[in-house]
Amino acid sequence: MEAVNERQNIIGIDIGSISVGVAGVSQKGEILYTAYQFHRGQIRATLKRILHELHIRGRCEFALTSSTPSSFKKNAQYDNRVAVITAVRRLYQKVGSILFVGGEKFGLIRFDEESNYSGFKANTSCAAGTGSFLDQQAERLGLDGSGELSEMALRNRGAAPKIASRCAVFAKTDLVHAQQEGYTLEEICDGLCHGLARNIVDTLFAGELPLGPVVCAGGVSRNKAVMGHISSIIGEELLVHEQSPLFGALGAALCLLEERNASNGSTPLPADDLLSDEPAARSYFYAPLEV
Repeated sequence: MEAVNERQNIIGIDIGSISVGVAGVSQKGEILYTAYQFHRGQIRATLKRILHELHIRGRCEFALTSSTPSSFKKNAQYDNRVAVITAVRRLYQKVGSILFVGGEKFGLIRFDEESNYSGFKANTSCAAGTGSFLDQQAERLGLDGSGELSEMALRNRGAAPKIASRCAVFAKTDLVHAQQEGYTLEEICDGLCHGLARNIVDTLFAGELPLGPVVCAGGVSRNKAVMGHISSIIGEELLVHEQSPLFGALGAALCLLEERNASNGSTPLPADDLLSDEPAARSYFYAPLEV
């Protein structure tokens, strides 16, 4: 692959609690390439590896989501919800709701009948019911992450145990009880996925069905077991795009493209500067306390 040339495309970057997403778009808004990797706390090293694998060198225009560390140099930074909405509207002609389930957060973006933004609801700061919760339970079961847990759940043909997903502490207790009662690993995994789905529905919908079509976003959208249970509970088909975990990165790039076209462009930055090790200036909400 040739190195990315100056102004050839715009690169969107979305860094969350567990993953790094990168998306490049052309001058016409076409998706040129994407990458999605778990960072395991090594954010800078993971992003550097992705840029190297995508052969991103020279001068480029970078758009970041608001969850991405502001210490990275960029041309612009956009609110995560705005970025996700922008990507979804580019890929779908009509959208009624966007269900986002990520590593530590999940939420529902609502639109009215005319596809105008009408509201947003999210979970609390507790990570129960998110991707991190599934990864934690997968580790307890000796599985290689939530991906394998989902595969095990999809293979289940038996009765799944009820497992609390509102609290990781209670979930651990329920897992032990399920194992003692003789449930198979597939049944336990399915119970976990159903419990997580039920927690998401109870938190976000509260008896009010979402307006369709419902488009999914975030890393957990790849978990077919969880998405299947949510779909069954609400009685609505969920639309999962192959790029659904990358809507943040893709949307950020599209936002910058729209701004650039409206204002005759922004100045490309050297790709190496994005990862510069310059320390970020500290900021404080209050002046230092004098004793």
